[in-house]
Amino acid sequence: MLIQSGVIYMAPVLKLRIQRKRRGQLFLIEVFIALSVLILLMIAIYQVEFSSDETYPDNLSEIGYNTLEALNQAGTLKPLVYNLQTTELTNILDNALAENVFWRLSVEDDTGTNIFSLYWERTPPADASVGVVDYFLFGYDTILNQYRVIHLELWRLVG
Repeated sequence: MLIQSGVIYMAPVLKLRIQRKRRGQLFLIEVFIALSVLILLMIAIYQVEFSSDETYPDNLSEIGYNTLEALNQAGTLKPLVYNLQTTELTNILDNALAENVFWRLSVEDDTGTNIFSLYWERTPPADASVGVVDYFLFGYDTILNQYRVIHLELWRLVG
């Protein structure tokens, strides 16, 4: 240490020691602040509840089955399917289902051959929940030993 004109001059080695101590103290303060921020963020994240409520709690498969069952009980489904009345079947299903429920339908005979399809070019979005129904119709009029399989797919568009 040197004293000149009432001013104390420190040797460069002593300055380095003080600067090192200050650096260490500043580093510890920065670490403490960073850890405090991380702890507060973790607490905030765990307090947030991540839940996804279903917008529509109903089951699309059940809706499709109930629609086809109601049409069959009313006596309208068999004539439409066996007589290939696709336009009327389309209109009835459009009116029976909600506007935001999209569907596609195919009908096969007892050998598995596709008889007709309605809206089969429609494809549900990849993230859509799809309800699927396979409904069996046994015999109509004089054709009592044959059956038809109605394959109905439904999905809901939200937005």
